[in-house]
Amino acid sequence: MPILIKAKGLVDVEHETILPNAFVLVEGDKISAVGSQNDLGSGEALGEVIDLSGKYVLPGLINSHAHLCMPADGTPWTALAAETNEILLLWAARNARKALMSGVTTVRDCGDRDGLVFQLRRAIEKGLAEGPRIILSGSFITMTGGHAYQEGREVDGVEEIVKAVRQSFKEGADFIKVMATGGGTPGTYPEFASFSVAELSAAVETAHRIGKTVAAHCRGIPGICNAIEAGIDHIEHACFELPEFVLQFDPAIADRIAAAGIYVTPTIQLYRDMVNNLTEKREKAPLSKAEEKKLNDMSRCVEEKLRSLQGMLDAGVVCVAGDDAGLPLTPFDRFWQELDAMAAGGMTAMQAMVAATQTAATAMGRLDEIGSIAVGKQADIIAVESDPCRDISALANPSFIMRAGRIYRL
Repeated sequence: MPILIKAKGLVDVEHETILPNAFVLVEGDKISAVGSQNDLGSGEALGEVIDLSGKYVLPGLINSHAHLCMPADGTPWTALAAETNEILLLWAARNARKALMSGVTTVRDCGDRDGLVFQLRRAIEKGLAEGPRIILSGSFITMTGGHAYQEGREVDGVEEIVKAVRQSFKEGADFIKVMATGGGTPGTYPEFASFSVAELSAAVETAHRIGKTVAAHCRGIPGICNAIEAGIDHIEHACFELPEFVLQFDPAIADRIAAAGIYVTPTIQLYRDMVNNLTEKREKAPLSKAEEKKLNDMSRCVEEKLRSLQGMLDAGVVCVAGDDAGLPLTPFDRFWQELDAMAAGGMTAMQAMVAATQTAATAMGRLDEIGSIAVGKQADIIAVESDPCRDISALANPSFIMRAGRIYRL
C-alpha cells in the first residue's frame, strides 16, 4: 500500500529551501511524488496517511566517514588488536542500529578488519539485522607498519598496492581506502607521507580503470600534497598537520584541492569529543600534566580545524559530513554534532545538511538513488520536531525514520 506523508515543511536540499505544507508519496521502497498538500485531492485515496503535522521532513542523513567495527565505547585503539572478529562483528551490528535510529540511513564505512562489514551488510540486506545502507571499502590499505596496520593490508611498492586494490574489489569493495599518512596508531607519523606519489597513483589508476574511487586518510601536509598529485578522489581529515602536532591551514594547498575537484571529509567532531571528554573529567578532578597538555593541544586543534574548514570553503573545496564514528569517544548516535561543527566552521545549517545528504551522495556516485527527497529515489526520510535550519540540534532526536520505504520509528 502506498504511504502518504504529510509534514509542516520539507527540507529541499536540492534547492536549499524549505517547502511548506509538504507531502511525500512513497510506493514500495521509492518516492513516487513530492509536492504541496494544496495540490492533493483525497489523501486517503492515495493509501496509508502518516500525519507529521508540525514536523519537518528531510532526507535520511549520510555519514561519509565511519568505522562500524570499532566500539565507540572508550576502548583504546591499541586494545582493538586483541579483540576477536566475532566481537567486532557484534559491535558493528550494534553500531549500525544506533546509526539508523539516530537518522543516519547511509553509512560510508572507511575501513574494517578482514572484511567483516561485508558480512554485516549481507545480514542487513537479508533482514537479519537492522541498519543503514552501507557503502564500504573493506580492509584498510596501509604501508608496512603504517596507520591501522593491525587491521589492514600491509603493502609496499606499486606492484603490491595494485594487487591489494584488486583484491579489495574482488571481495566487493565499493571504493578503496588508503592510508596516505600515519595516524592514531602508535609508532606512525601523521605529519609525514606514508605512500609515494607513484604508489598512490597506481591505486588510483587501478580503481579508475573500473569506474571506482579512492579515498586517502591524510592528516599531514606531505600526504595531502601526494594525494593531490596522484589524483585521489576523496581526502579524509585534511588536517594540514606539521610535526609536533601543529595544524596550519595552507590556502595554496586548499586551492589545489579545489582545482582538482577532490572531495574532503573534515571530521571535526572527533576532536571536539576529545576536548569535551577532558573538560568534563577536569570538572570532577584535577587533570594530570599530560592530560592538561592534551586538552590544550586538542583545543588548539579544534580551532584550527574550524579555521581550515572556512578556508577550504572560501577556496571552493567541496566538503561532505563524516564524524569518524567508532573511534573511542565518537559514538554512532550523535552524527548531528558533526553538522553542528561544520556550521561552527562557516557553513549555514542548510549547507551542513546538504553536506550530509546531496553532496555526500554525489561524492559516492549514488545521487540517482539517495541524497534528497525526490521522485524515483529511495524513500530515505526522517522527521524532526522543529526547523533544523533555525536550530541544527533539532536533528538530535528524529521522531520518524524510514529507510527504503520501511518505517523504523513513528
